[in-house]
Amino acid sequence: MGTAYRTLVLKYDLQRLPPEAAEKIPTLLKLQEEFRRWTAEWVKSGGALPPPPHNPLKHFGTRLLHGLKVLRWFKGLKKNGIKVEKAEMPLVFDVQLRLNSERDIGKGIFVDMPKKEVRVRKLGGGTLQLPLGRKAEEWILARAKEGGRPVLAAVWIGASRRSRAVKLYVALTFKREAASMKPKRLLAVDVNALHNGLAWAAVEGERIVARGVLRPDASKILHLQKVASRLERICAERDEICDNAVAARKRIWRILRSWEDEAVRRLVQLAIQHRAAIVADVPVDGSVRELKEGNYSPEKKALLNFGRLRRRLKGLAEWHGIPYCEERLYSTVCPRCRRKMEELPNRRVKCICGFEAHRDEVPAMWAAKLYPKLTSFSSSPSSAAPAVRARQPARRAARRLDLRHTARKRAGEQKAVPRHAPSPGRI
Repeated sequence: MGTAYRTLVLKYDLQRLPPEAAEKIPTLLKLQEEFRRWTAEWVKSGGALPPPPHNPLKHFGTRLLHGLKVLRWFKGLKKNGIKVEKAEMPLVFDVQLRLNSERDIGKGIFVDMPKKEVRVRKLGGGTLQLPLGRKAEEWILARAKEGGRPVLAAVWIGASRRSRAVKLYVALTFKREAASMKPKRLLAVDVNALHNGLAWAAVEGERIVARGVLRPDASKILHLQKVASRLERICAERDEICDNAVAARKRIWRILRSWEDEAVRRLVQLAIQHRAAIVADVPVDGSVRELKEGNYSPEKKALLNFGRLRRRLKGLAEWHGIPYCEERLYSTVCPRCRRKMEELPNRRVKCICGFEAHRDEVPAMWAAKLYPKLTSFSSSPSSAAPAVRARQPARRAARRLDLRHTARKRAGEQKAVPRHAPSPGRI
């Protein structure tokens, strides 16, 4: 069994709040600032400062100390006081979920499913009642059906990272004890620039059982990118156009986020269907940064953001007890002779040894080649833990593929790929 967490973030536009809820926002802002100051002092003390002596700050401080044992996000607070000083520090609450007619036991956050509302209490006067949307309701019911239960909640007021609009946020964190899967196969996932899609393959031994590619509607996204860029140029001269430019950018991110969520769900479903551990090859930050700062098409740069997809895939795999690790699976290195291959049009690659394939098929072949080592982490007793720990054995196995042997054997024909450097043209 392994412990996994998932968090739902509810967002509320301050200008659209009901009057009775809007009048409590100044109190919430005051409490948030007071709690931020206490947290900054707590960080400076190395965690030795006790919780504030009086409620409601005492309640928030107590729940924060509890959260340090629960959520990864809180674990970085002690290490970096600057982060706390610059962040909109959330108010941390205990939480209760009512699915039917359970008794209200007075927790700070009360999620009332029959009434479709969230109540924020312990603010030092009155209760902040917020509506619960249909999608949020479906998400909560799905997590409860899977055996999850709410363990912590956070509330804060802050600016959106995209539009900079100030909103009220309520985060509900669910916990689940997930039985660890004993995989029989590997699901190799090669994360490319999103317009090229996510290539996946189910691998069993040296046999590739199934494969496919998940792609967003790249033409629609690229069209919106061009529209947004054109509107932003006009915005410098006509202010009334700026809102249209912001709306176009928002629409792009909504499309990408929706596709990422659906792609991750599909990959996890495939892992469950094939009883497979997930091995993902995600581009390293350095190579992505070079592409963004280089001559890469401006319209396609939004398709190089892998961070959220990576976090979602890892988190959802853990939630379902699926072993997960990240490992380099080459797409331009020959799986037969381990040489650097020539890149042809239409994303095909060819080696001088005669091997030729579509580059989306090559990572699966490397997964089959490394199958014994890549599966070693999932068969160990500790596989219930986040499988990122398993990256080192598989990485050492890849390093033991002596690429230098080929270079010495065929010296002068073609330069061999370095052992540690990722191959160029990764995306």
